[in-house]
Amino acid sequence: MSAAPLIDVLSSESFAREHIPGAVNLCVYETAFPDKVRAAFPDPSAPLQVYGLCPTALEVRTALTRLREAGYQNVTELKGGLEGWKAAGGVPEGAGFPEEPASGTYRIDAAASFVRWTGTNVLNFHHGQLSLSAGSVTIERGELKGGSFRIDMNSLSCADLTDSAMNAMLIKHLRSDDFFAVADFPVAEFTITAATPVAALPGLPNCRITGLLSLRGATRVLEIPASITHRDEGGYTARAFFGLDRTLWGSYYGSGRFFSRIGMHLVDDLVQIHLHVVTEKASTHESSQ
Repeated sequence: MSAAPLIDVLSSESFAREHIPGAVNLCVYETAFPDKVRAAFPDPSAPLQVYGLCPTALEVRTALTRLREAGYQNVTELKGGLEGWKAAGGVPEGAGFPEEPASGTYRIDAAASFVRWTGTNVLNFHHGQLSLSAGSVTIERGELKGGSFRIDMNSLSCADLTDSAMNAMLIKHLRSDDFFAVADFPVAEFTITAATPVAALPGLPNCRITGLLSLRGATRVLEIPASITHRDEGGYTARAFFGLDRTLWGSYYGSGRFFSRIGMHLVDDLVQIHLHVVTEKASTHESSQ
């Protein structure tokens, strides 16, 4: 009797790096996973065997549940997963994993990077975007060591107001001295002064970045919890979500901290920020041994 077909339920990126010879990759993280299994193995009574990375991860349990719900009752798990198979002497196929990222300077890809903002008040909220104009970061042995980037304050936009007149009125208001004084200070700049790695699972911030933010003529310390990821094609992506207290940079309009009996004119001090920075390699150097 021939062995049951073997299904690798990890991502296609993982499968390209390493997989058990003869396995078929059908990623359980895709919503179309049962449909793709059905297309590859239309007989629900046929035996199938699935594997993930290791026994403690949830991908195999999820795959077994979804397949049994789809009518596949003759599905078993490869005990120990890929890691257990390798520990028992198995040699995987695949391109392998890249070497440690090279140290050097990485230029910020302004076209792929952005700052998204959300401002809130008593009755409503608005959200929009700002563009990065230039910058670079320094990486040593895969860790962030320094850098800076600039934000084009004239790129300030609002995404939620569809009425053009209302949209223009809000942007004018935000660019005025009430908020960010863009005519006098058209560029904001963030300079990294320290970056501390944080032990974290994927999907949680793995670096605490401290720096100086210069905005509307004031420079203050800003700490950012960031998730930094090395991209297979080179470069890094950093993403961060945090609250920026605009009053620390002199934006007082509507703040209950500075105005009395403001009532329904209250505007929250914290602006919620989603920072997304993409870098590409600018130059390399060999790290000192």
